[in-house]
Amino acid sequence: MKPFLLAASLALPLTALPIAAGASGFAGIDIVSSEIEPDDGGSADPTALQFKFGTWINRNETLGGELRLGLGIDEDDLGRGTDVEIDRYYGAYFRGQFPNTLPVRPYGLIGLTRMETTENFPGGGSTGENYSGLSIGLGADVSLTDVVFVSVEYMRAVDSGGDEVTNLSLGLNGRF
Repeated sequence: MKPFLLAASLALPLTALPIAAGASGFAGIDIVSSEIEPDDGGSADPTALQFKFGTWINRNETLGGELRLGLGIDEDDLGRGTDVEIDRYYGAYFRGQFPNTLPVRPYGLIGLTRMETTENFPGGGSTGENYSGLSIGLGADVSLTDVVFVSVEYMRAVDSGGDEVTNLSLGLNGRF
């Protein structure tokens, strides 16, 4: 948890940088399909709704920071009759976007993610499981207008201690 708090405290000041640099920000909502593979076996594909807020450090919109919050909306079978659902996840990321004037702009992310899940057992009862770690991702923004864009992204959200969480997301975003 401490590394996540450190990353969040480093990313939070980025929200004030657009004012100083004359740059802008963005916000969006994504539908996320996660693949959770705990170190003790099994695999599940629960779904989440993700809210993100980002800001650019420079006018060219090539370097920025993002904060994200995800809330689970659907569960999936982990195996052996155990269902897993995402309770919530949050993350702080640095974002690098390739400069171009085309309507498609690829980008990369690096940061930290923490995901909290609940595993429901077939005979009743449940337990909580937390996943956290370094995250890396690749995606692309496709501009629909000057303000509205769609994003498609793949992220390796957690890969530590044998646990793996990957996210595939599709989102609608707006620039401000």
